[in-house]
Amino acid sequence: MRTQDASNIRTLFGRIDRALRGPIVTALAYYAGAEAAFFVGTLSDKIFAPFWPPNVVLLCALLSAPPHRWWLFVAAAFPAHAIAEHGVGMPLSQSLVAFATNCMLALASAFVIRKTIGAPPWFRSLRNACVYVLLVAIAIPMVVALGGAFVAISGGAPMAEFWTFWSQWLMANALGGLTLGPVALIWLNERKMQTSKPIRVTAVLEAVFIAVALVAISTVAFEFSAATSARGFLPALLYAPLLFVLWATVRFGAAGAASMSLIMTVVLVWLTLTGPSLFLAENPESSVFAMQVFLLALSIPVLLLGAAIDEARHAEQEVRESEERMSFAAVSANVCMWRFDYDLDRAWITDHGRHMLGFAPEFEVTRTALTQAIHADDRGAALATVRSAIARGALADCEFRIVRRNDAQTRWFRCRARAYGERGSSGAHISGTFTDITEQKLAEIELAQQRQELAHLTRVSMLGELSGGIVHELAQPLASILSNAEAARILINKDVPDLHEVKDVLDDIIGEDNRAGEIIWRLRALLKKNETRFEPLNLNEIVNVTLRLLRNELISRRVRAVTTLAQDLPVVAGDPIQLQQVLLNLMLNAMDAMGDVAPEQRVIAIVTDANAAGVWVHVSDRGKGLQPAHQERVFQAFFTTKKQGLGLGLSLSLKIIKLHGGTIHLHNNPMVGVTAAFTLPRSNALLAAG
Repeated sequence: MRTQDASNIRTLFGRIDRALRGPIVTALAYYAGAEAAFFVGTLSDKIFAPFWPPNVVLLCALLSAPPHRWWLFVAAAFPAHAIAEHGVGMPLSQSLVAFATNCMLALASAFVIRKTIGAPPWFRSLRNACVYVLLVAIAIPMVVALGGAFVAISGGAPMAEFWTFWSQWLMANALGGLTLGPVALIWLNERKMQTSKPIRVTAVLEAVFIAVALVAISTVAFEFSAATSARGFLPALLYAPLLFVLWATVRFGAAGAASMSLIMTVVLVWLTLTGPSLFLAENPESSVFAMQVFLLALSIPVLLLGAAIDEARHAEQEVRESEERMSFAAVSANVCMWRFDYDLDRAWITDHGRHMLGFAPEFEVTRTALTQAIHADDRGAALATVRSAIARGALADCEFRIVRRNDAQTRWFRCRARAYGERGSSGAHISGTFTDITEQKLAEIELAQQRQELAHLTRVSMLGELSGGIVHELAQPLASILSNAEAARILINKDVPDLHEVKDVLDDIIGEDNRAGEIIWRLRALLKKNETRFEPLNLNEIVNVTLRLLRNELISRRVRAVTTLAQDLPVVAGDPIQLQQVLLNLMLNAMDAMGDVAPEQRVIAIVTDANAAGVWVHVSDRGKGLQPAHQERVFQAFFTTKKQGLGLGLSLSLKIIKLHGGTIHLHNNPMVGVTAAFTLPRSNALLAAG
């Protein structure tokens, strides 16, 4: 238990330490800032600090903590404020007014920064810097100075001097907010971000050199200018420090601008205290006011310039990182990005694109070189597609082969391009991407070959099922040919042959031979492995040819086929063998579905017709129908409800119909059976593509 109690005590003290560490550090820094201001601020018999750091300390403390803990930092700053003010003999009432206005300024500034600028970095953009200057350094001090003026009045100063006290309070806090404030906030931001960027020694040495040089040149310039101004000479050296301020601003952005402005402020205040004043006026307060105006006029544009430089560098870095990510993504996806400018007649292409096209690094890429890289057989169609899309203001999308320049290797590319600007119908410039799709094309070719092999095997399998009927169908014309030939021989052997009868017999032989030849031709067409070939077709003819092939199968299964074929059916574009295979699949499925139906009820209804959507074919049976669980799976490969089925017929039929640009579906009839229907488009688009 003692060990546990000790652990709990250590945990409690650790929490207290973390909770109070920030307020304690704030109190110490607040006190140090007040003492420093009082040390350099007594220019007359009145307490007047031209530069007031404590409010900046309190502002940074508030921004480093969540709003619900702000009261801790305000409470911690109060004793530090009281001790510092008591040290210079300020009455309690006057000290309370001063602390109240200081807290009002810090709280209002912290609230505005959080609401308008948000999270750090607070000087990363010109907008943030402008908001800080206008609101935090000018507007809020102007409003709070209405109460700050009563610091002197509550100490016995005349009310008639209200606006003088108002301007003194305003300028002291504005100068602190514009010189010390940005430095403190930038340091606070670095501490909150905890960046682990390595510090370059050269950058540190350069910053130290600029700071030392600025102190030296400011000291010489301000002292010399103060001396020459008394004799009426133009203080030309007054602008000499500006060179180093701009140097630091350009090199280090807002941090450099704020740091150099703070250094100049400290140097100028110190020289004003220890030597002749550069800004001669009727009284010390007026001289200090002139010095403050000079420093404010210098620090505001320099700070804004530094913020603008930081914003530009940040934007440049983001663009560079975006380009690097885009370039990495393009290389990973094997994509080439390119652009052609018509006005300059100049082409640009990524390094990876050069590699994809086979261009050497030193090769000058032109529009002609890009177009000549396209395969001669594809060039005309590709350029026509791009020109047509550009003329319509649309995205051009086409595929073509390219011939690599270095090794003459042929690759498949997909091009996407769009024109921008105005240049007749071509646009001021055109940009796009090339994607290497060679592997995809090879996979598509291999898939098409496998699909053709599978379709061929399916047709062979179907013909194996139909072999009995086919043999019977072939036996009839062959037997007729044999009997007619024997009859012809008998007629010829007669003493007086009847040539007319011989002619009739020979005509019968020719007719039966043609019949057998047609059967063999249909079988050969189904068994032959052909590539897909689109040609004009009449679906009624495909239906009739398929029925003739299935005639003996229909007879043996005692199935009756009823056809309702539309007259003047529009021509479609398709492969006759593949569409015949679809019909064979659907009709065989219909016959299988009616295996348990009474013979007189075994009827297949085949209907063809056309509408606006295209030409359609319905194959209906009177079987048991599809189970609800099977309706969504019938077109899946290897799914079958047959005992000896492979589950490939409907899957192949779906692929064939999709290849022809059509649709296919199965649904249960209202009464009994299933209807399989497919639709093919009326247009000649597929015929033209084939």
